[in-house]
Amino acid sequence: MRKLGFDGGHTVYELGPISDVVLFFECLNAFVVSKYPDRDWSLLSDRLYKRYLRRGELDESLALMEEAKSIFLTLPSSSVEWDEDMQADRDRTWLDSRVDNLGEVFYRYFDLFSKAKDSAVSFLDEFGIYQPVRILASDIPALFFEKNRPLNEYDALELSSLPFWLR
Repeated sequence: MRKLGFDGGHTVYELGPISDVVLFFECLNAFVVSKYPDRDWSLLSDRLYKRYLRRGELDESLALMEEAKSIFLTLPSSSVEWDEDMQADRDRTWLDSRVDNLGEVFYRYFDLFSKAKDSAVSFLDEFGIYQPVRILASDIPALFFEKNRPLNEYDALELSSLPFWLR
């Protein structure tokens, strides 16, 4: 099964199978975006999910991710209906439904997002080139193809378009 990761700067931080990443965004939309509509979550629910984060969006995206993490920490892991057969198969999921809350379930996502953001900033500081934070297939050869995908292809995605990592 294809794996995905957060890309930023010079590193891809592997998150796990596509289904895990889809579940993260489903939880984000169900428990954060829809419950707190007064906040603009589009940097996560659209830019990160489907496109890439511009340099000027990194700090606000990190703050939103920290806010989402705080909300996830208040939600029991039982907020999600888990496929117990899937839980026993490391090829199908890297998530652990036995932990207490969704913040713990998705701990790696919050941690690796921060690392990808820091890596993008570090690469920019070191080489003067911004390598955007985005979600990519982390398997070779798909990774090489996606790393070279022009950003204007991401910019051209419509609201109803699937992200490239789901195609």
